[in-house]
Amino acid sequence: MKTRCPHFFRNAAAFFVLLLVLTANLFSQPQYYNFQNVGSSNNSFPFNVAAGKEVQWLIPANSLNQPSPVPAGNQITKMYFYTTSAASPTFTQLMIRAGQTSATSLPTGAWYTGQLDTLYYRASVSISSTANGWMLITLDRPIVYDPTLSLIVEVSQCGTAGTGPTIRQNTIGSQTRSYSGTTGCPNVYSGQDGNIINFGVDVVPALVNCSYSWANQTSGTTALLYSVKTVSGTVGWAAGAGAVVRRTTDGGTTWGNGNPNPGVITGDIYNIEALDANTAFVTTSPGATFIYKTTNGGTNWTQVYTIAGGFINTIKMVSATNGYAFGDVLAGNWLMLKTTDGGSTWTTLATVAGTGDGRNNCLQILGNDIWFGTGQNTVWHSTNLGLNWTSATVTGITGQITGIQFNTASVGIVGGATMSKTTDGGATWALLAASGTGTISGIEGSGNNYWYVRGTTIYRSTDLGASWTLSHTHTAAQNDISLATDGVGCMTGWSCGASGTIAKMTGVPVGINDPVSEIPSSYSLMQNYPNPFNPTTSITFTMPVAGNVELKVYDILGKEVASLISGSMTAGTHIVPFDASALASGVYIYKMTAGSFIDSKKMVLIK
Repeated sequence: MKTRCPHFFRNAAAFFVLLLVLTANLFSQPQYYNFQNVGSSNNSFPFNVAAGKEVQWLIPANSLNQPSPVPAGNQITKMYFYTTSAASPTFTQLMIRAGQTSATSLPTGAWYTGQLDTLYYRASVSISSTANGWMLITLDRPIVYDPTLSLIVEVSQCGTAGTGPTIRQNTIGSQTRSYSGTTGCPNVYSGQDGNIINFGVDVVPALVNCSYSWANQTSGTTALLYSVKTVSGTVGWAAGAGAVVRRTTDGGTTWGNGNPNPGVITGDIYNIEALDANTAFVTTSPGATFIYKTTNGGTNWTQVYTIAGGFINTIKMVSATNGYAFGDVLAGNWLMLKTTDGGSTWTTLATVAGTGDGRNNCLQILGNDIWFGTGQNTVWHSTNLGLNWTSATVTGITGQITGIQFNTASVGIVGGATMSKTTDGGATWALLAASGTGTISGIEGSGNNYWYVRGTTIYRSTDLGASWTLSHTHTAAQNDISLATDGVGCMTGWSCGASGTIAKMTGVPVGINDPVSEIPSSYSLMQNYPNPFNPTTSITFTMPVAGNVELKVYDILGKEVASLISGSMTAGTHIVPFDASALASGVYIYKMTAGSFIDSKKMVLIK
């Protein structure tokens, strides 16, 4: 468990004011940073704007490299901002949110709308800075950091009493900063540029032990679902036969129609890709092959690509602007496409001769590496985002490769009727023992963890595939699985399959940076923190013995709006993240049920 600093409260009619003084020390020095006391200019955004200000920065991958690069496998616990002036202002509603992305620039003319987790919030706080020194802010909760991805840092405040500090910045020639106007809270997007803060972090090993549970959900269709895409713990898309598209924005409590105005999309949808709750892509191949795009949550779809005789298997977006689509061999060459304008147009990526065909959902992009599996037991690999390619026959698989997952650039697993593993990026393969029967039709993973779907079952490995345990059994065969990191180091996401079946996996941290395992003596449900919150918060509860637990959220009228946990949990203290991005401001009630223990508490969402 992470120990938080003491809180000092003052009584108020309806809300408390939290006042915490953070003193920046001239001798404070982050463990890792991008620049120190060098830069093209100084700037008042966002700490020295009296009316309030919001800024998003994109910290490029591998740029926190002074005095040495941040090692992989860590989580950020402290953030530093290099300030050029001494100041001690008081801020209202100061908030820091952060997340990671493979994008190399912020979206053009708009805020970044991917998943950002609230790491720090104070209704009122005084912060002291020094001239030409690091201003330190200790986070309320850590965020797992992958140095190979860009880090999005968002700082917002709704008012500054007193003169605030200015910060040092550099210009790096890309869209790395977006900011609000001068109208105050709620902050509204105004513009962007290529400026980036002098920024640093402290990290600790990401010792996250996650407990995972699966729960079946109702998709609202009985159509065969071929593909699913997890954007975050709250946003997911699924698609399948007869141009069916389903979408959720509340974690799967409800799945709505993602293609309510049919007629544009024709044929079965074999793959779906999505950037957020509004933007998604699908591909069909009824004779010719097509790519369709929506920017309004599926209300309308537009055809953005077609080619006669082709068959596109998979679409992958690596940023808001750049993406790739791969398909079967057409006229002697693999169909390889690329977009650089957010999927509005697609052009040929490379001309690579081949024979045979690929498989749906069997493509992965990790940094500059791309892999895709084929129906002829081969894996194609590029180390430079598709400019050059090599292929390797997979030992242990004699037919189709229907699932692929690389957790690192070296270690990957593929599946079909059997399973194989590589430790050299796909150059060589070895047969790997797998559980269950039938075709392995989807593989996902992170760190030492892998999951795959096989028939009606889902299996998990915690040791890079050396052993497998049964995680979930569904009522119908599953075709695909898609998982994403929830921001605190656990994975979350969905599987989908026949008869419209959908299941969701939820991960709960059961001990972050806490080497001492203490079993609580009683059940308890604690007040969420932060509270009020926007849009994420954490709920902590304790269990003296293992057992089934339900943790649900209701609106003030008693309607269920989210199911956070439904399944067996181990004894101990559990921290559950809750993302209310899809909900309106207001009072909500969360309720825990474990055996005869029932308790509920109120929380306030302010947007």
